[in-house]
Amino acid sequence: MTVCAVVQARVSSSRFPGKVLAPLAGEPVAVYILRRLARAKRVDHVILATSTSTDDAPLAAAVEAAGFRVYRGSLEDVLTRFVEAARLASPDTVVRITGDCPLVDPDTLDAMIDQFAQSAFDYLSNVSPPTFPDGLDIEIAKMSALEATLTEARPGHQREHVTPFIRENPGRFKLGNFINPAGDESMYRLTIDVPADLANVSALVDAAGTPYPTLADLREVLSSRRDLAQRCTVTNRNEGAVGSYLRDLEQQAPRPVIEKSNALWDKGKQLIPAGTQTLSKGPSQFVNGFGPKYLVRGEGSHVWDADGNEFIDYPMGLGAVSLGHGRPEVVAAISKQAAQGTSFSLMHPLEITLAEKIVELVPCAERVRFGKNGSDATSACIRAARAKTGRKHVARCGYHGWQDWSIDASYGIRARGVPEEVMSLTRPFPYNDLAALEKLLQETPCAAVILEPIAAVVPKDGYLKGVRELATKYGAVLIFDEVISGFRYARGGAQEYFGVTPDLCSMGKGMANGVPISVVCGTREFMEPFEEIFFSFTFGGETTAIAAALATLEVMEQHRYWDHCWKLGGMLQDGYRSLAKEHGLSAVTDCAGLPPWTVVTFTDQAPWSALQLKTLFQQEMLRRRILFSGSQFISLAHSTADIERTLAAYADAMRTLRFALDSNVVDQLTLGKVNELVFRRA
Repeated sequence: MTVCAVVQARVSSSRFPGKVLAPLAGEPVAVYILRRLARAKRVDHVILATSTSTDDAPLAAAVEAAGFRVYRGSLEDVLTRFVEAARLASPDTVVRITGDCPLVDPDTLDAMIDQFAQSAFDYLSNVSPPTFPDGLDIEIAKMSALEATLTEARPGHQREHVTPFIRENPGRFKLGNFINPAGDESMYRLTIDVPADLANVSALVDAAGTPYPTLADLREVLSSRRDLAQRCTVTNRNEGAVGSYLRDLEQQAPRPVIEKSNALWDKGKQLIPAGTQTLSKGPSQFVNGFGPKYLVRGEGSHVWDADGNEFIDYPMGLGAVSLGHGRPEVVAAISKQAAQGTSFSLMHPLEITLAEKIVELVPCAERVRFGKNGSDATSACIRAARAKTGRKHVARCGYHGWQDWSIDASYGIRARGVPEEVMSLTRPFPYNDLAALEKLLQETPCAAVILEPIAAVVPKDGYLKGVRELATKYGAVLIFDEVISGFRYARGGAQEYFGVTPDLCSMGKGMANGVPISVVCGTREFMEPFEEIFFSFTFGGETTAIAAALATLEVMEQHRYWDHCWKLGGMLQDGYRSLAKEHGLSAVTDCAGLPPWTVVTFTDQAPWSALQLKTLFQQEMLRRRILFSGSQFISLAHSTADIERTLAAYADAMRTLRFALDSNVVDQLTLGKVNELVFRRA
């Protein structure tokens, strides 16, 4: 094993010109670094790589005078210069050190070389993520990996910083990270980027009492000299790399122009409380300051914002648009019915036609009522259950709309205006936990048990059947909230797919391709209270929505909607998980749920929250013109080409997320405001 350490340095620097020639312990910084590297037992050759610019002639002369080899190459193509310098030693293993890392530790380098060889890595660093002080950065790569990089790396960030191509292709190269045995010391800044840094490093070396202090010596100084420790605290680590990375991103995928969106927002928030009719559509959910705010047109699986940016749409109107925007059959049905009349003073026969269709499709449906949104339907189910049982408490799992009965203190500021006496009547229970539900039902006689049969989390084997049995055992009405899942997983919704039939069911999103309508349906026995309870409003039988629903359900059956959504959703989910594994992110993010509706989730990675990670990922998807909210609803209009383009965008976004985590710069790469929780505390 032949190891060559290459120090990459040049005289020009925007923040500190000539720093590599500045004196440190009585010699130029560049020479000082080379001498420290020469102390490593596992390093066979030490070479300086600099440019052919006349500015770098004094640097080359100083290094050669100190007895070290120098390679001078292209000023602009840093990667080529670095690889050609390494070739001078014909090594199989190359160590990369930059000229702003004066205190590189020989003992750490030897330990890393040993681990590199033992683990057969293609690339090993101590900065992915960093646990050593900034300025003790070490990268080790196989020469073969560098040769491949030289051939394939893109101009920009990948060539300027030499190794990004290797790090961004974990499926091709075996990558590793060397963890600091002493714990996380990444808070210390021992690099030289500005004159103040050189003063701090010089002070550390002087305080150590030896010209070439070891890392152990430096730790002792930092421990005993609090003044130096405070001066050597990191502000923005990797600032230069972040700047070039962002420039590279802008060249590859320019951020969307949102001037008209912003102007509309400035006007709209003065007129509309919270600025939006639907909280989950507001700017706080789409990287405010980076993402679009207003959409003006949709066609199929694509939408256009107020500034003319075109996106592949996955939120699909929060799941309401199941066939694609502007589906001709639905538009025709709406137009035809609108010409004949929308709201009448008596009932319309279409109400019976749609009710018959629901009874045909949905397992629990023997009788049917209509509403306009999901909250209408879930609240009607609760009122009917209370009327049926004579009880007042409700066992609730998850979100079921904006009505008072569904709100509790966990909604934060969104619970304002709901009396505590009302909130106390609803008791939450966790999903996939039968024991918790039974304990609740034992302690509190409940009128209803309401839950979504599936959302981001798939039910455990036997869970829904167990819920069915517990509701019956304790005399509670079982309500499936299928506002989202209805007609999405199967013709009769999730209850058909999982083979568990509730007493009552609410449905809505997706059944009319974005036109507002919802359904309450159930067995004859449990729908009987609707003969007496008050569930009545002007637009309950509005005809264009009913016509749209009939047309939508017909298109679903004629065009094999369910086969299509399972197939393409499976491609998307499998592709996401494969890419996450390839980029070493399987523990960070997942594409959860079942293929027709998946939810991309993130896990906290200290110091970064899941919401910060999602915001950065979403930003990079928006950069590539994918309208991404986390929820991914597959419509009949989505195509294989859409999925392939989305997977390519996933790969790019994951590379950025991987870089951000490895370099500890999630905040520096996030160019808009971090998303907020809809149900925030304050």
